Parts: sequence; structure tokens; C-alpha cells
Amino acid sequence: MDKKSTKSRRKFLEQLGVVGTGLFGIPYLTTGCDSKSNSTDHSNTITSNLAKDIGVQIYSVRNELNEDLEGTISAIANLGYSCIEAYGLGMDGKFFEYYTPEEFNAIVTDTGMYIASVHTSYFAHEEADIFINAALAMNTNHIVIPYLEESKREDYRAIAENLNKIGELTTSAGLRFGYHNHDFEFILTSDDRVPMDILINETDADKVSFQADLYWVRKAGVDPLEFIKKYPGRFLSYHVKDADNNLDQTTVGEGIIPFAEIFKLNNISGVDYLFVEDERTETPIQNIGSGLTYLNTL
Repeated sequence: MDKKSTKSRRKFLEQLGVVGTGLFGIPYLTTGCDSKSNSTDHSNTITSNLAKDIGVQIYSVRNELNEDLEGTISAIANLGYSCIEAYGLGMDGKFFEYYTPEEFNAIVTDTGMYIASVHTSYFAHEEADIFINAALAMNTNHIVIPYLEESKREDYRAIAENLNKIGELTTSAGLRFGYHNHDFEFILTSDDRVPMDILINETDADKVSFQADLYWVRKAGVDPLEFIKKYPGRFLSYHVKDADNNLDQTTVGEGIIPFAEIFKLNNISGVDYLFVEDERTETPIQNIGSGLTYLNTL
């Protein structure tokens, strides 16, 4: 990924439809984010039950980021988002093997947004300083492990132990730490236990939280509303991602996930942020824009 795009910012935004007659002409949508502050203690929320802030997981626009990172970040800001959840922070302490945390943060903050949370690779507690230092350099509140490789899924108790040790370090640094689910964490182990239950029950609630990907919970055959009720206080954020009747991804607000009912539990769930995510690669800017529009109707 080149730091300097080969295309002009305006040309790229025109191609995305956010200049002229596109989304650029739409007034900024009101969100719960406050781009003037990176503190999680925001009081300007959409409703009393909604999480403190609404952002977007930028994996939703991964192909566009590869094309023009700065132009895509600007396009997200023009939709009305005030904060993002980043991904691509590697063991080298850089984003996409190229940008230092300070450089990447400057690209985001130059648009008026801020980095509320960051996805990492899976790491051992001995490697936590890499990600803690990056988060602190960006004034980022959350560190989230987004995926567990198949080779590591044999011993979820060992994973929970590692998460606890990471949580001790992140808590000491003033950060919240979490683990993001997919559907495989709900497939029974050889001793008939649910891996997600092991991870939640065998981690310290004061140090380890979870990012509930509401789509993947439903894809696994679990009612996301009941899942949140089962573990009050254990969630730091949601991936707001919708499913159609065939359990394929669809535009947020057009599917079967009961977001309004889930958000009524936000006063007990522990969530700081809602992150819209749409992994479909067709019209990604429009997809995440529609998701934000829907959330603003609640």
C-alpha cells in the first residue's frame, strides 16, 4: 500500500460517489461520537440506551483502502462517522506493514475523526507492549483480538489464561481489552462445551471483555439478544452487522438482527461503542452509509 496515492483525492471520491451528486452533498449525519474528545466518557448519545459512540470497522472498505487509504478515510468522515475501528496493526507495530501508529493516526485525525478501537493479530501476553504502545500513541481506548487461528482452537482454557494476562497489562495501561467472536466459538468442543462460554467464564470480568459480532452470533444459530442477556457487563463493543433470512450478510437495518431490542440492553451490557461493519465488497461506502442512517433512526 503506497503512502502517496497515484490518484487525486477528489477523483477517488468521485468514483465512490461522495462528490457532486453523491453522498458528499448530504449533510453530516448526527452520531454519538464527539471528534473533539477521545475519552470514552461521552454524554452526547443518540438515545439514553445507545452506546456512547458509533463508529465503523474500516475492514468494510478494505479494497478501497488498498486503492487509496487517505481518500477512503476521508470518504468515511464525509458520511458522518466521527470515529473508526482500525485493523491491520501487525507484530511490527505498524499498520499494513507501512504506517507507524502516529502516521496512521494523523491520517484519521486530519479528517476530524479519531481511532476508538484497534484490531490486532492474536498475540501472547509477552507481546502485549507492541499493541499497548500503539494504542497509547493514538489515544485509542480499546484493543481487540479479532480472530483465533484454527491451530489455536484446541485449548480454549489456555486461550482464556492468555487473555487474562493480557487484560492485566492493558488494564494497568488504562485500556479496555477484548476478544471478537466469529461462529466457530459456538461449535461444541470434544467434551461438549461451548468455546465462547469457556472464554467468557474463565476470564476476569474486570480485565477482559468481548466484542460481540452480532452477525456471527446469529450465523452460529444463537439468538444475539439472549447472548447479551446471558453475560451482562462483559461486552466492550458490538459489530453491528446484519443477516438476511438465509443468514448471509445484508445492509444494516434490512435484515433479521433485532438491533433495537439489543440496544435496549446497552445500559447493562458494558458497551462503549457500536461499530458498523459490512464485509460485502460491492458498494461498500454506500453500505456503511446506509448502516449509519439506520442507526440514526433509532
